[in-house]
Amino acid sequence: MKKIMIQFHATLEELVGYVNSVSSEFELFVTVMVLKPFSLKEIAGELSVEALNFDGYIRIIFTTQKPSMDATSQNNFFDLNQGAIGLLIGRLTEQGLKESALSFMSDNKEEIAIANKVALRLKKITKAGAIAVDPINGAEANARTHRYTEGAKALYDEGVKIIPLAGNCFFKFTN
Repeated sequence: MKKIMIQFHATLEELVGYVNSVSSEFELFVTVMVLKPFSLKEIAGELSVEALNFDGYIRIIFTTQKPSMDATSQNNFFDLNQGAIGLLIGRLTEQGLKESALSFMSDNKEEIAIANKVALRLKKITKAGAIAVDPINGAEANARTHRYTEGAKALYDEGVKIIPLAGNCFFKFTN
């Protein structure tokens, strides 16, 4: 079983550019999944920032074949669309820039090959290395695998807080 999980920070514009680039290059179908309330929307053509104008958590789903849209939940969607690649979209809010995450899990060699290429493209547009900071006691821990884009670094340099998917810590970028 091959598993991929890449946690990173990026601007919404960078995420949309990345989605359009990899979906075009690898001929992937793109579906927008809103987690609460659950809904699905197929994207024909290029994704736009406006297409992601929803409240709540959004996940972009890449599939090599036209996806089954009969799902009633996130888990049901992944059951119906084995080998899908998920991209949880982190957004810029009043609290700060939230974390994004690319995830994949499959046994299928062809799906693994595509997922590896999609992950490699993400690694090419991001840098690795951050420091996680506990806001209560100031303790710091090296988060060497955490990744970020130039846009996320620019926001950090402007004073925007870089926050994780869960928990109360925040990240510092040192490069």
